[in-house]
Amino acid sequence: MNPDSRNKRSSSLSEHGFTLLEVIVVMGIFMAIIIISSEAFKRIISVSSQQTKSAESDTQGIVGLEMMRVDMQHAGYGLPWRLDFVAEFDESQSAVDSLAPGINSKLFNDKYNKTSDANKTPRAIQARAAVSTVYAENGRDYLVIKSILAGMNDTVRKWSYVEGVGAASVLKEWGSAEDLAANEIVVTLDSRTKRLVADSVAADHFSYAITTAHMTPPDAPANFRPQNDMDVYVVYGVSPATALRVPYNRVDYYVKRPAAAADIPARCAPGTGILYKAVMSHADGLTVQYPLLECVADMQVVFSLDTNGDGGVDAHFDENGLSDLTAKEIRQQLKEIRVYIASHEGGKDTSFQYASPTLEVGDFALGRTLDLNELTGSEYKNYRWKIYRLVVSPKNIIY
Repeated sequence: MNPDSRNKRSSSLSEHGFTLLEVIVVMGIFMAIIIISSEAFKRIISVSSQQTKSAESDTQGIVGLEMMRVDMQHAGYGLPWRLDFVAEFDESQSAVDSLAPGINSKLFNDKYNKTSDANKTPRAIQARAAVSTVYAENGRDYLVIKSILAGMNDTVRKWSYVEGVGAASVLKEWGSAEDLAANEIVVTLDSRTKRLVADSVAADHFSYAITTAHMTPPDAPANFRPQNDMDVYVVYGVSPATALRVPYNRVDYYVKRPAAAADIPARCAPGTGILYKAVMSHADGLTVQYPLLECVADMQVVFSLDTNGDGGVDAHFDENGLSDLTAKEIRQQLKEIRVYIASHEGGKDTSFQYASPTLEVGDFALGRTLDLNELTGSEYKNYRWKIYRLVVSPKNIIY
């Protein structure tokens, strides 16, 4: 073919362009590629979002439940074992149902405990199940812990002891930030008997405010000073400045769904709530609530006890297992506190199918079988349910 012929053929092709069929085929190929890429991108975004939410749930669980574990481990820290008066202490003043639905938090005040010793010595830990007509609320356990360390302030980590006798007594200084400071409110225990150094339920009879770093006259009332060389008085910080209503702190743990929809994440399944830590205020007996874990379906408590005194666990009881025990019996028998919290990771995932309509919350045939369909409805299948287990040996019940 000569050059002129080739030029004519090339010119002819350029003038005609692509056929309609060719354009449709190419467009179809591009559309298929775009659709495939779009679906892949959507799946990547969905998986990434789910993993991010799961990671958030795990992080929240670790932080929030670690606070709960520490409080359980220190249950009973600084509590008196002996009182020389009847302790009509007014702890919680929260109204019925104001914290957890189906719970009267005042019933955990030891002044109402009919099975305790005659002087109503405070019990380190108690629990009870909520009684409600709503399935999501009914049967959830409510946990109460009493100890000096249960307060949310730096003062509770401070302690010292009294040196000297009578008017010559002073408070031991550590020479650091751990020294008790002016205005901090303290209580005093006799280390030999664990007796609360006090003569009545009145606040100024069982506590006093630090006015200087030394407990020199007239800083401390006379009855807070050792009377002989055999007395060893240990002093615990309880509050930064507020006058005490009881000689210890108290926290309540429970699950509830906030009344306002904006107060719980949209990713949480219907029927689930938030695990709260409520710290008692000495000013009025009400509480400050701290959310610890979101999307919680249930909380169950199991106590492991040594009922025969051989040093090992021989019985497991549900949340009512300590209700008939005195403070002394709890100290002698309680070996483990087990808490089971049912929740879900991340949010709703329509591509995921949870296998069972029920969830076992507990061990040793204690706790309960949670009906997820009753709690959440048929959407329960699209959530990744899990159980957080806390097994804690209280280290400070006997100290």
